[in-house]
Amino acid sequence: MCSISAFARTGKSNPVQMAIPGVKGVLELDVGPTAPETRVRPDGKEVQLRAFGRADKLDITAFLQKVTFSASAEKCRDEWWPGTKKGPFQRDDLQETVVKDEIARVEFIVPEFKGIKVRQKNMHAYLGGGDLCAEIHLSKIDFRPEDQKLFEDFLVTVKLLPDASPSAVQPQSRPQSEDRDSSYYFGEGSKFYLRHDYTQAAGSYQKALDLEKQKRALSKDYFRVLVDNLGMSYGIGGKLQQAKATFEYGLTQDSEYPMFYYNLACTYGEMNNMGDALTQLRLAYKYRANAIAGEAMPDPLKDDSFRRFVSKEEFVQAVREMQK
Repeated sequence: MCSISAFARTGKSNPVQMAIPGVKGVLELDVGPTAPETRVRPDGKEVQLRAFGRADKLDITAFLQKVTFSASAEKCRDEWWPGTKKGPFQRDDLQETVVKDEIARVEFIVPEFKGIKVRQKNMHAYLGGGDLCAEIHLSKIDFRPEDQKLFEDFLVTVKLLPDASPSAVQPQSRPQSEDRDSSYYFGEGSKFYLRHDYTQAAGSYQKALDLEKQKRALSKDYFRVLVDNLGMSYGIGGKLQQAKATFEYGLTQDSEYPMFYYNLACTYGEMNNMGDALTQLRLAYKYRANAIAGEAMPDPLKDDSFRRFVSKEEFVQAVREMQK
């Protein structure tokens, strides 16, 4: 992915223009007191922005894409939201049909993530015009009702100008990576993970883990989530050796956490290695009392990672014995 330019100013106001190279149309937004990063998708049809690290903990990602249909806010929402909605997350207070100021909005709260209470407010805001669709994802952990103003104040700054051309600006340098700690990359990875962008999630999570190896900063539970999600991101992306190595490293740091064993078993399942999968499952059930509060042990007989084994009596009987 290649960098493109973005406006940045010091102070509370930080107006940004997003534009796809060679395509008419501009998305304007003010990301506030943070340094945004923008990238162009390799096929040249989408530009992406992320702006994290605000003091008020409001995180911003934005996407501007050239589409093949006549775009409107509602049409863009109807095309894109169903894919996002497939994620296996509990959503409280879900509102899917709000249209305000030419922006179609979907709002909800994720009460917990892998057993950890986060109360994360999420808003997906969709705009459309001409052959352009834009989606802005806003999120804030530990949301309180008075935080809604942060979301509303930000949306006031958003405009999609499908017939405009971007202003000439100088490239903006990115913040130096050494200024970022593991919690930054952990948060960044989790946002990609929630969007099912597992390649990007793995990149951010790996940076977080590399920093954790140098100096532990995350809590015990967040470290567990980091290793779990990094390994699963690798696994979903087909990088099974990296997934295996990730879970094995996790076990060197926390040898009685059951989900490291369970996810290692899943990795062996994807490798079609039933013997080692069963070995790891037995250890997962042995230590299941050590799971994060609220975290349930999945059922291997319903887990797609073991799809090759569920027709085998040896596997089924072994799992049922563990579940007793």
